Amino acid sequence: MDMKIRPSPVKGLLPQGIILPAVMVLFIIRDAVFPAKAYAVQIHGAPEGLIVHMMGHVFFVSALVFLLYILQRHPLDKGKAWCYLKISIFFWLAWNVDTFIVHWLSILLPTDALYKTSDIFHHRLNPPITWQRRVFYIGKFDHFLCVPAIYFLALSLKNFYQTAERRLKTGKDFPER
Repeated sequence: MDMKIRPSPVKGLLPQGIILPAVMVLFIIRDAVFPAKAYAVQIHGAPEGLIVHMMGHVFFVSALVFLLYILQRHPLDKGKAWCYLKISIFFWLAWNVDTFIVHWLSILLPTDALYKTSDIFHHRLNPPITWQRRVFYIGKFDHFLCVPAIYFLALSLKNFYQTAERRLKTGKDFPER
């Protein structure tokens, strides 16, 4: 008995693999236009929210230190991608430490330490300018650590992709050591 598998009647109507992404996009549009609740917004209530947030920074630092330890102890490959990944990890570590310190100082500083207006470009420190206020102010420039971390992570991922492409074209499956 010869059984033939008939093609699906829907298969000819839509390109393969487009149905699930299309449904997901429709749900995202629906939720963006008609939101029920904003579950992603979390205000750091005193003191639980900030404490949990700072615990997140501690866990992130722990994970990064563990990843660096593993990459140093058992290197998988020696290439630009791994070097960029390590540089990115160092920037993420510095960003986490900086952000943790700024969060801590935001608790310690008095409420009148900052002069805040409706225009964020006109915020400033109120005198007296103590070492805590200076560290807080300089620490607020955390994007000088975060942006390079993202940049080197992107370079790393790009190099991983290019290396995988080269290996697929040449038929090499394993990294060189």
